[in-house]
Amino acid sequence: MTKTSNYSNAGKGDKPRQNISPTEWSNRWDKIYGKKENDMSINKKLEYNTELMVITMEECGELIEACSKTIRCEDYENHPKLIEEAGDVLFMIDLMVKRGLLKQEDLDKRKEIKLKKLKKWSNLI
Repeated sequence: MTKTSNYSNAGKGDKPRQNISPTEWSNRWDKIYGKKENDMSINKKLEYNTELMVITMEECGELIEACSKTIRCEDYENHPKLIEEAGDVLFMIDLMVKRGLLKQEDLDKRKEIKLKKLKKWSNLI
């Protein structure tokens, strides 16, 4: 089997990812879908939300892969791929908040719940 790309999805129709800043991504979304979600048609909202969820799922999968490789390589601090993928996931969550799919207050409450669980069941905190 020949290696066609540095990307795990090579050969599945995916194009190599461009290095685009979070601001540029946000500007692209705003240009395509408009800044106000209220102006979107129902079909556009559904299309937008579906794409947002799919990309978020893909980014979460890439973060899982980066975590696994970080463990295998025993290279935990400032691992470039881990930074990249964690940043991508954080950006997608920020985009969900910006588009009204999640509320920051709810996420903050959930963080507090997770903190309490970790204090009880883990040595991380």
